[in-house]
Amino acid sequence: MINSLPDLLLRLAIAASAAIVLLLLVRRPLRQRIDARLAYQAWLIVPLAMAAAALPPLFAAPVKALVLLPAFGRAGSATEALSAANPGVTGWLLLAWACGALATLALFCLSHRAFVRGLGTLTERGGLAYAAHAAGGPALLGLWRQKIVVPADFEQRYSAAEQALIIAHEQVHAQRGDAAANTLLALMQCAFWFNPLVHLAAPRFRFDQELACDALVMRRHPAQRRAYAGAMMKTQAGVSVTPSVCHWQSCHPLKERIMHLQQTSPTPSRRMAGRMLVAALAAVTVFGALAARAESTPGYAVAMTLRVGVDAAPQNVNILTPADFSVRSGAGESVWTGDFSITAVGTDQVFIRSKISQNGKLVSEPGMLTRLGTSSGIKIAGAEGKPGLALELTVTPAAQAVPGA
Repeated sequence: MINSLPDLLLRLAIAASAAIVLLLLVRRPLRQRIDARLAYQAWLIVPLAMAAAALPPLFAAPVKALVLLPAFGRAGSATEALSAANPGVTGWLLLAWACGALATLALFCLSHRAFVRGLGTLTERGGLAYAAHAAGGPALLGLWRQKIVVPADFEQRYSAAEQALIIAHEQVHAQRGDAAANTLLALMQCAFWFNPLVHLAAPRFRFDQELACDALVMRRHPAQRRAYAGAMMKTQAGVSVTPSVCHWQSCHPLKERIMHLQQTSPTPSRRMAGRMLVAALAAVTVFGALAARAESTPGYAVAMTLRVGVDAAPQNVNILTPADFSVRSGAGESVWTGDFSITAVGTDQVFIRSKISQNGKLVSEPGMLTRLGTSSGIKIAGAEGKPGLALELTVTPAAQAVPGA
């Protein structure tokens, strides 16, 4: 499982990147022509695409190759694995990934700590948490026991109408779970610190989140657009920004937010058309990820050499198989069967499980971890002086197989 983690991370990163590129293309038209809330909801396409990429292949039907060979002798029960591949660079890749993820997490934690410290000692009054100075808030702080943090001069700086709108804005964040969404986004940035598209998408996701929140507040208070814009103009963004907190203004372009306040609510038909469009985009992305997962199911070319006894001539066979294959030889009272299963381990290794039987009776179940393109073997000693069996296998990706080999 550890060896397959780099492959899983790569699949998830590719799926997330494809979904992010799609959203970067459609988010502005969705906001301007339909609804800012729909543009924010469209970001769900990213985790859906990643979930589809993490699923096992759904469309790959199991196929088992069967190869019949002339009789190659008998064997006893003692088994020896001749070679196995080294773990390679998988461990180093995982170490580098873990270091990058922990470093990114540490930066986020330090940023959040600096933000909380910058608020000073909070004074709770009337259901609000007042910061120690005028530059703290408004913001929604916390994941479970959430607090609406406002600046120390909240009651002096804002009118009563503006205060109500700011509180309504932060309450919308709390009701929708936006702080949890921001925290999950930060964790995604930690896990995929090596993917620049994830970091490019993060501020755009939070901006769409703010616009969606503005749109919902304006829908509930349609006559308060001027007061809402005035509250934005009075808000300062002098404190540090942390990705897990819902900020009233922070680094969001103020001009664009005010312009969106003038946008009228979409008609029901336009809203329905927008939802159908987002659903179609989500379906295309998810099924694309599933199809890519099915197509990425590895096929293998197996070059096998079988030898019975020391002096016997080797038998060579080349097999093209999705993952499982069987080799059968002999007839009558001496029928040998080898059942083999190939499982990918990371990007450059496979684990070969095998069952060697004679006349339907299991003789041995050896397993080998081998690097692609590297020869590995199984040796089964003969019983009572009878000839033993030696198998040598080289597994390569099917795409690298030489036609006619």
